[in-house]
Amino acid sequence: MYNKYFTVEVKPEIDADLLAAGALADDDVIFSWTPFEVPKGSSRLLNVTARVASNDGAAQHVPFQLFFAKNRVDPANGALFNPISIGEFNTTMLSQPSVNEVLGSVKIETIDYMCQSLVGTTTASTGNSVAANGSNIDMVLTPAGSDHANYTLTHTIPSGDAIFSGIGQPVSITPGYDVLWVAGVTCGTMRFGSTVTIDNGDGYGAAATEMHTDTKDANLVFSPGDVVQELGGVGRANTIVGTISSIGQVDVADADITIVRPDKSFSIADGDVLYHRNPIKLELSFEK
Repeated sequence: MYNKYFTVEVKPEIDADLLAAGALADDDVIFSWTPFEVPKGSSRLLNVTARVASNDGAAQHVPFQLFFAKNRVDPANGALFNPISIGEFNTTMLSQPSVNEVLGSVKIETIDYMCQSLVGTTTASTGNSVAANGSNIDMVLTPAGSDHANYTLTHTIPSGDAIFSGIGQPVSITPGYDVLWVAGVTCGTMRFGSTVTIDNGDGYGAAATEMHTDTKDANLVFSPGDVVQELGGVGRANTIVGTISSIGQVDVADADITIVRPDKSFSIADGDVLYHRNPIKLELSFEK
């Protein structure tokens, strides 16, 4: 039996080289279709809370649009596929390819952001604008309805988890659940830059977990629990370093950070810059 209300966290992953490349403009893709599971059948979306990373410490209160979609279904056999991509990060959205799968959209407005940003992020909630527009989200999202136990990817979804990385690869669906998809498009200029730089003459060996950073106070860019990545060297581009467990007090712009590193097979060089892996995180609140 499911509770009447439930929440789903969605954390789209964006590679470091894309984040380092420059700012997004109006109508640019922040992230293309990203999957999440919900209990089988229709669910009523009540609220969206978004945690939006800063641009190198500067809070962002930029409006953006979220689109929700269902799987594509092969009419011949009921096989499931992801919606066709709306485009790559920092490119103009392509609306037509997946228009028949779109179930609805939600816009995060400037008024939805909290007045004072949290450390390293700003938080927006659609509930904040109720006083201004008189209503909150009230949207029923209905999955594709196929009983197939998996769906097949027809384009690569960037992810540190292998199940989301292979074209033509089947992805299992948890029994008793359906899959929905969300994509994000900016309605203004947005950037997720970072100058938080590893500062240690010899770098850090593969076993190191505590690292000294400078150039920008890491407390203004990251928070404990954030997954960080670096551009990486030859053969290991966009390397996930790990999850921040703590950030020390700043001295000018210098701060020590402790990172839980699941992969300790590589060293970190002096001068490497750390970036968010999930610069936007969504908390979706539903009623069943």
